[in-house]
Amino acid sequence: MTTAFLDVYIGDKAEYDEQSAAYERTNVLLTANYEIYGLPSLPEELSEEQREILTDLNRDKASPLRFAKPPSLLAGRLVFSLDPAAGLAKTRTNFLTLCRGDKGMCKHAPNKPLHYLGSPVHRIVRGFIAQGGDVTRGDGSGGESIYGGKFNDEKDGLKKEVKMGSLAMANSGKNSNSSQFFVVLANDSASWAKLKGKYVVFGEVIEGMDVLDKLDAVGASNGVPVEKVWIGGCGVLG
Repeated sequence: MTTAFLDVYIGDKAEYDEQSAAYERTNVLLTANYEIYGLPSLPEELSEEQREILTDLNRDKASPLRFAKPPSLLAGRLVFSLDPAAGLAKTRTNFLTLCRGDKGMCKHAPNKPLHYLGSPVHRIVRGFIAQGGDVTRGDGSGGESIYGGKFNDEKDGLKKEVKMGSLAMANSGKNSNSSQFFVVLANDSASWAKLKGKYVVFGEVIEGMDVLDKLDAVGASNGVPVEKVWIGGCGVLG
């Protein structure tokens, strides 16, 4: 069985990075001074009085300290089982290669890696789908396959049944597959019927159904997520 994974992150990455940097500064300052002042070695163990001591030792007043790790933005990992059918080889290879990121840079966007890592999940329609994989523009208007542009639909995928957790290629019409994909959030047959036969289905979620719920929670009827969502890790498991 061929499996791939996407680690999904939800939240304000810039704010998280800023908080992480503040926590790291605190650790560095504490490591240099805890023995001298008889302080605990971990920021979380400092009392209010001890925090004040460390704050006084911080010479860079423009860079505040943080005494606890910021909450992780990792929503969880989606693990996909990919359909092994020979008739889906091109679609499967495209997705696996983009998960590995071992093909270098995009042909039509040379400054962008041909890799899902760091790319946003730019469209989440609540109760329907979560779409990502635009490795060139990040907003759904771009994308590029490992074959240098777009590639044709593989008929085996158009025949597959759709269900909650199905993994399919997003497209802008017939034979227009690139790097963009979507995962089905819908749990009703009426929604599934809207997708069947129009998109190449080539896998399904086998671990991380709870992540689909988290994605759905930040979705909206217009498809614009209420929080930033991105792929912070990806790869092939087997």
